[in-house]
Amino acid sequence: MIDRLQNLPAEKATLGSIIMDPTLIDEIDLILSPNDFSSVGHQEIYKALLDLRDRGETIDLVALTTELSRGKQLDAIGGVPYLTGLGSVVASAAAIDHHAGLVREAATIRKVFRYAESMRARVLNGDYETADELLNLAEEKVAEIRPNKRGGLQSVRDFILDHIAVIENTRIEGGGILGKSWGIPKIDLLTSGACGGQLIIIGARPSVGKTAFALKMARTAGLPAGSDPVGIFSLEMRKGDLLNRMLAAEAKIPLLKIRHNKMSEGEWQVFTQVSDKFYRSNILMEDKGRQALNEIVAESRALKRKHGRVGMILIDYLGLIGNKARGRRSNRNVNRDQEIGEYTGTLKELAKELDCPVVLLAQLNRDIEKGIVKRPNLSSLRESGNIEQDADVVAFLHRDDSEEYVNFATGEPISKVELIIAKNRDGSVGTVNLAFRRVFQEFIDWDMAPGRQVQESLNTGS
Repeated sequence: MIDRLQNLPAEKATLGSIIMDPTLIDEIDLILSPNDFSSVGHQEIYKALLDLRDRGETIDLVALTTELSRGKQLDAIGGVPYLTGLGSVVASAAAIDHHAGLVREAATIRKVFRYAESMRARVLNGDYETADELLNLAEEKVAEIRPNKRGGLQSVRDFILDHIAVIENTRIEGGGILGKSWGIPKIDLLTSGACGGQLIIIGARPSVGKTAFALKMARTAGLPAGSDPVGIFSLEMRKGDLLNRMLAAEAKIPLLKIRHNKMSEGEWQVFTQVSDKFYRSNILMEDKGRQALNEIVAESRALKRKHGRVGMILIDYLGLIGNKARGRRSNRNVNRDQEIGEYTGTLKELAKELDCPVVLLAQLNRDIEKGIVKRPNLSSLRESGNIEQDADVVAFLHRDDSEEYVNFATGEPISKVELIIAKNRDGSVGTVNLAFRRVFQEFIDWDMAPGRQVQESLNTGS
């Protein structure tokens, strides 16, 4: 009879894969805790690997042996020969997700078995008042035992149909550039596109439109047929809200009409056509909320392993990223500037590793918010520390409230927003004037803003 309470081969294969390829540990940390291993020795090996990772030290057989020796656990787990053997258990680390899943399944079965035994003893001993009490205890324990389902990057395909049903029930890549288009040709001319390996910071005050602008970049990179996958990590907004914004911008239908299903029959037809584009797209989202950096890194690596390539990673926003160590031996002596520097440094490394642009949104400091400084500059980034050093491109969105007008033909308010390229490691700096069509959550070239020529004629009296 197969012992389903433990799966030692899968445990060995999981640990061996990490030893072969230490970059996998972040991904496995999302799946397994040390207690998920049935072997005490395997628990200690996994703890040692996590501790080496959290201290930022190199993970290899020498470091692992030293770590276990320091804790006087090396002999107990079988010594150096056992560790060496783990490294040769698997021919490839490609199946590590499968092996880790088998370890987790066995761990879940053990928890169910132990609880079933405790419940049996409670019943036999009469340690309960009513059957409802037993049922409540069982439901609570099952919820506790059930493996936590992490948010996970989720394809728009998986939820767009339900999203459209909720609304109904309430009634191109740029040519001649090196990287992904920003969605505005004039910006592409300055930057040569958002290139692989770049960390791109987009900063703005609240309500200027940085999320809308970033989503335009994501749409431009992920909507065309055959696009590489685009991963969006939303640490603040729900994925349904983000999808509404992208649908509004792409369909040119006011966002409020989509939210409250006030669309006309013609608008509904356009909406469904655009929805089909998103259904067929390679855009993935996660809206887990405040999230640890190592989770974002692990999810992004898993995306690369699954698809072979990544088109873009978008993170909204820097201030909501949690601590990388997630509570294990986190260094309380590290100040916020240093912590932010660790985040941006890690994300720069991720951009290079995945060979894709990582777009990171950031807030500006209070001098800008209070109007003390009129136009943002590199020192305007909140907790700027190493942000400027790590970023390849730093762009600011700046709106002057005096540069607004109403399109007389439609009544649509339109704001002028400057995109200021303040740093561009591989290109030019400069400013591009944009029009923010807030009702659609869409940015376009200022020179193409509808009704602007009429407004300027009225202002000049011509």
